[in-house]
Amino acid sequence: MAREPTAPRHSPWLPWFVLAVAALAASLGFLAFILFDAISEGDAREAPALSPGTTATPEVRAGLTYTGPLPRGAEALELKPAESGKTPDIEFASAGGEGAVAVRYFVPVAPLGAGVDSLTAEEVQRIWTGEISDWGDVGGLGGEIVPVVASTEDAPGYYGFIDGEILRRALAGYDDLRATMAMDSGIFAIVPLEELRPSMVAIAIDGIDIARGTGDPSRWPLAERVQVIARTEKGRAEVEDIKATVAAKLPEVTRVVATGDVLQSRCSLAEIMATGDWGAALRGPVGEYLAAADLALSSLDGSIQGIGEPYLCIVMEYPNLTSPPEVIEALTLAGIDEMTVATNHAFDCGQASCGSEALLESIDRLNAAGIKTVGGGRNLEDALAPAIFEVNGLTFGVLGFDDIAAEDLQATETSPGTAPLDDSYANEKADLPAEPAFYKPATLLGVTRLEERIRVLKEQVDVVIVQIQSGTEDTHAPSPRSIKALRAAADAGADLVVGNQAHWVQAIEVRDDTFIAYALGNFIFDQRWTEEHTQGYLLEATFHGKRLATVRMVPYQIENRYKPTFVEGDTRAKVLGDVIDASLDLPKP
Repeated sequence: MAREPTAPRHSPWLPWFVLAVAALAASLGFLAFILFDAISEGDAREAPALSPGTTATPEVRAGLTYTGPLPRGAEALELKPAESGKTPDIEFASAGGEGAVAVRYFVPVAPLGAGVDSLTAEEVQRIWTGEISDWGDVGGLGGEIVPVVASTEDAPGYYGFIDGEILRRALAGYDDLRATMAMDSGIFAIVPLEELRPSMVAIAIDGIDIARGTGDPSRWPLAERVQVIARTEKGRAEVEDIKATVAAKLPEVTRVVATGDVLQSRCSLAEIMATGDWGAALRGPVGEYLAAADLALSSLDGSIQGIGEPYLCIVMEYPNLTSPPEVIEALTLAGIDEMTVATNHAFDCGQASCGSEALLESIDRLNAAGIKTVGGGRNLEDALAPAIFEVNGLTFGVLGFDDIAAEDLQATETSPGTAPLDDSYANEKADLPAEPAFYKPATLLGVTRLEERIRVLKEQVDVVIVQIQSGTEDTHAPSPRSIKALRAAADAGADLVVGNQAHWVQAIEVRDDTFIAYALGNFIFDQRWTEEHTQGYLLEATFHGKRLATVRMVPYQIENRYKPTFVEGDTRAKVLGDVIDASLDLPKP
């Protein structure tokens, strides 16, 4: 919960700061910064906007005259300024109110390290005026808030209200703002919707989330709105088409949500069976959240089969992680669309031994339930094949790779297995002392095949997502092999790279415009040796068209060894803090 905001600071600089911001807003047509009255009153209304992704093609007669500031998007209408003393056909007025048209939307943003993705309108106001100066006072991770204005005019400016003083630095525009917006920068900014990038966490206001496509856009307070008024008969005949032309077109929003490792086995299975409900693990808010995503991706750290009888909650010399087919009910209940099977327990078969049959039956049963799989198959080509999804008119391709047990479980040209991350594990096997390949130096890891598969897929689809099982367990720090592999995936063209295996949350980073998450933690799992084994987060990546626009992390805690439950307060802060602290320790690219 947000703590009571700090008392406002009184400074002789504050009036000048407000004037400076207002002046810049006027020069840019950046009405977001002067709409705070509308925010607090909540009365901004407009004509119904076009639905996302639609394109208006009005035919407006050339030669109409106008007065007032020509709005964004009106250049193609070939309007002419009205002569002095003559009645214009169309009048433009920069104002909200009944019938106003939103010509541009703006979004408050924070860095990933702030731990904030939602504010009230009052909090937005008080942050901008300096009354709230710490992210911890609005439910974030704590740390100084640095309000920023950036422009793309010839005289760009950087304004931050810190400790009652105004700072000004020359920035070239939004590219420089993104470069300045490091994970621990504390920056708070308001940017045009089209300028969002994954290093910026888009902030919802009073439950309306323009960036993620939820809520009524006509009530979004941060928008440049204009009145389009017909003053002549010619103007009245064309005014609706003019409004349609200048109205901002909202992007097609696609929300992709990824989970950590899933294991409905051992003690988790015993707890699920005790409920009498095979969907129990994901029945409730977490499952509903996943089901609401456009694309839900997950990771199976075991097998699902009916060959060998699963172990329940007993101590085993070596874990044999397998689940009965009935557990798929929870996955379908939550709308899981895809699972990677490129994990080290893919061949597990309970109290029997069935080798690759466990993997193949897992794939068949998941596919039969409408859940596509990656990272495993009947031969190498099958294991390396992507899963393709058609979502909102776009194609999403997903690949899965295993670096944990592929040295033993990898598929070959003629035999089943997992998709190997390494080009060849011969070097790792020859390197002494003998130990699993994922402990070996990153210099022994070959990523040529990984890169090539991503490049080929990038030519075939709009968005590429890569899932990689890599790294060492029980640490927030990604291993050197993980860093090499996941960065290579990003550099080869992946838009989103998701790792798992650590059973703890790990670091994140943004590489160009690719988001990398090294590990999301356990999702459905019975480990509870440490607090960290019971915690994780859902990664929500929001695409505007085929461009990754923003991400957020949604923490949870696993209750009763099987049920992930959303958390707030100190637990939420701990999960996010663990991720951010590890991220700040990553080696430089």
